[in-house]
Amino acid sequence: MTVPAADDYVAILNLYATYNLCSDEGDAEGYASCFASKGVLELVTAGLTLSGHDRFVEFKQKDKAGRPHIYRRHWNGSIELTQQPDGTVKGRCYLLAFNGTPTQIPAIADCGVYEDTLVKENGAWKFLRRHLVMDATTFKAPVKSSEAA
Repeated sequence: MTVPAADDYVAILNLYATYNLCSDEGDAEGYASCFASKGVLELVTAGLTLSGHDRFVEFKQKDKAGRPHIYRRHWNGSIELTQQPDGTVKGRCYLLAFNGTPTQIPAIADCGVYEDTLVKENGAWKFLRRHLVMDATTFKAPVKSSEAA
């Protein structure tokens, strides 16, 4: 297994963190900026596939609007990054997501596994493909798949 160079490895870990933080805060533009120009998000368990900057923004805006009285926290663990011969990086990690009411301890809302393909675009690492399969979830998609839009 070949791992990315140290500076790329750190930049990719930062992308994972940025994705989670923007998702939790409902920062739709920040969230969308984590994806490559041809990026795709596949939330398999929810039956949702999204692509394109505007669809990512719409998804995150509606997701945030649907949870006005709770906070959300995403946690990724066991992040494994493997450099591919074509220059992309394969990523895999566990997901735990928590929902909570302000001042209260959150409860686990989602548990699953991400399988990712990352590319360097204009000097920055981005998700080309995020494929998420949930082991269990409370998530309800706030939009329909890009193909159905």
